[in-house]
Formats: sequence, C-alpha cells, structure tokens
Amino acid sequence: MAILLHSQVVIAVATIITVVLLLVAFQFQIRKYVFVTFAAISLLFLFSYLFYDSRDITLFIFGEFLLKSFSLFLIGSFPFATNSLKKYFFLFSNINFVALLFILLSGQIEAIDYMRFGYALLPTLLVSLYLFKEGHKILNATIILSSFLMIFIYGSRGPLVGMILFFLILLFINKKIKIHIKVIALLGMGIGFVYLFLMNGLIRILNFIYFDLGFETYSIEKLRMMVLNGLAESSSGRDVLYQRFIGLFIDSPVVGNGIGVTNELWGVTPHNLFLQILIEFGIVGVFVSIFCAIPFFYFLLKIRSADYELFLMFSILFSVSIGRLLVSSDLWLRPEFWLFISMTINSYLLIKNQSKKKVAFEEGKYSVITGDHH
Repeated sequence: MAILLHSQVVIAVATIITVVLLLVAFQFQIRKYVFVTFAAISLLFLFSYLFYDSRDITLFIFGEFLLKSFSLFLIGSFPFATNSLKKYFFLFSNINFVALLFILLSGQIEAIDYMRFGYALLPTLLVSLYLFKEGHKILNATIILSSFLMIFIYGSRGPLVGMILFFLILLFINKKIKIHIKVIALLGMGIGFVYLFLMNGLIRILNFIYFDLGFETYSIEKLRMMVLNGLAESSSGRDVLYQRFIGLFIDSPVVGNGIGVTNELWGVTPHNLFLQILIEFGIVGVFVSIFCAIPFFYFLLKIRSADYELFLMFSILFSVSIGRLLVSSDLWLRPEFWLFISMTINSYLLIKNQSKKKVAFEEGKYSVITGDHH
C-alpha cells in the first residue's frame, strides 16, 4: 500500500493503530524494562546532544527513533504465544510474497528502491526455509526458489548477507541437524566456494543471466562489476565513505563524535553497525555494547533451551536486522532490530517467571506431602 500510495504514512498509521490496540487490550500495562530502556536511550541522546556541539540532527534522529523503532520495541514487549507467532509468521510471509510478486509482475518495482525490494522479500525467504517441512513442501520450495531468484536478480547484495547468516545459524545451532549432515553441508559450501570464486563459476552464471536471459538489472550489473573489478569498484562509493568514517574515528577514538555526525557532515548513515558504534561513541561505546551484548546472548541461550521454535523465529529477526545493519542503514532506525531486542528480553523474562512459578509449585507440593505446609 505504501508503494501504491507513494507514501510511508500508511506504515506509520498502521504502527500507531497496532500500538493503541495492544495498549487497550493489555489495559496499558507496560513492562518495566520498556521504561528502563526508554530512559537509558533518552539520556544517551540527551548526552550526545549536549556534549557533541548540540546538533539538531541528533534531536531529529531521536524523533525518528521513537516513531519507527521504539514503537516496535513497545510492540515486542507484550505477551505472545509461540504457536500464534509461528502461524502469523507463515501467514504474513506468504502475503508478503504475493504482494511483492504483484509489484514485480505489474512493473512497479521501479517505484521503490531496489534495496528495499530485496530486504522486504528476505523475511519471506527465511520463514519459508524455517517452515519448509511444515505444510506443502512443493509450495514452500517454489516460494524459496522464487524469493531467492527475485532477490538475486532484482534486489541488492545486502539481503544475501542475511540469508547466509540464517543458513549458518540453522547449520551450526540447529539441534535437529545430525553431525554428518553438517559435515556434508560444510563440504558442499567448500566445493561451492571453489567453483564460484576460484574457478570463475559466479561470473559465468552472472553473464548467463545478464546476457543470455536478458535480465540486465542493476543488481546483476553490480555483482558482475564486483567480480570483475573488485569490491571497491562496486561499492557505490562506500569505499570513499568508509575512508572518511575511519578518519572521523581517528579524530576522536575514545568517546566518538556523537549520534548523527555522518548525517550532518555527508547526509549518509554509517552503513555498518560496528563502524557506527565506533564513530558515534568510540572505544567506550564498543565496551558498553559488549557489556550489554553478553547478557543478551545469555537470554538467547536460555530461550533456545526452553523454546527452540521461538529461538529459530528470533533467528529470522536477527538475520534480517543484523544482515542489513552490517552493510547499510542506521542502528537507531531499524525497527526490526529493536523488535528483536524487545521480544528477546520479553521472552527471557516470561521464561524466567514461568520457572519461578514451577519451582514454587513443586516446593509447595512437597511441603503438603511432608506436612510442613506454610
């Protein structure tokens, strides 16, 4: 609808309606961690605004963060059931596939940025991979193959990073995959690497798609340029920007340069999650990020042990958001990233609370048996 109306307002309206409905449904009960996170990030933006030259761009990004990202953080804080989440992941991934296929076949793909098209289709590809054995396998296989080809031919290279991340998670963390399957998959990846990059198989495939099949798309052109001329030539100017970004970090390596500095200087985002942290908050920011990440990964391990299906769905959110943040976009303005963070914290707290109730129930039962009830 946003594409047909040539406006992002429909997304903002849909998000606001969702938030209001959830607040009403749960009687305006908001988890404590939402308030804590809001206060911490607000103080961080205030510190950046006051300490780093009082940039107006910082306030603008904060406003965008509240509307685009924190709204999803709030949505992710409400209770949910794994089975329902799984059902709607499947439903909306199929709706998404049909909608984007319509956009492609109706010739409206030029109305949106090719990067947006690829990233919009990536969740459908990952959900179909995750749910391949459930439902109609032929239909799932068709959606997987079609989604991959549509991303490869019409999307950017960034979604491929998210796809690889999710594939590696499935391969190395999936408890259901046996060790010999993992070994075979690794051997296949090694053979594929040798053929594609050492035996020039990739350029043959790209030339066939570009010249023989006639798909002279911007994405294929960029991939051909990358293979023939190197990564720098196909980076759309990112190599020059990265040199400037590194210069910024060198100027202030300890505490960084504040939120929005690259937007203010060059009108662009840092295009890399780790580089953004270094530029905006320096080495101090890196250590703080690591300090926050360690308990967060502990939460994910606990979720993996308690609810593996939920862990795999979170892996989809992780791959989509981190895959994009590694090569583009802005840490503060990626809604799916903040949704992933909130749902992970929320799920860990729910699992922890359930464990406490189970222990309390078992202790109470034991006390009744021994006659030592209290």
